[in-house]
Amino acid sequence: MKRAESERRSFLKAILTGTATAAAVIVAKDASAGQAFDQQCMKETLYRETEAFKKYYESLRS
Repeated sequence: MKRAESERRSFLKAILTGTATAAAVIVAKDASAGQAFDQQCMKETLYRETEAFKKYYESLRS
């Protein structure tokens, strides 16, 4: 009986360790992907300053 309990415990420990490792890898991957996305967004120009924008900004000042 003790042998069966020991085998079951070792199996559960292995499953728990594997799950924790997989979760850590997924979290680390998501964090690095988020940082790369933030750096890419900072380099992009989100709009061009056209005549239409200039007129709109001037209308706000008046």
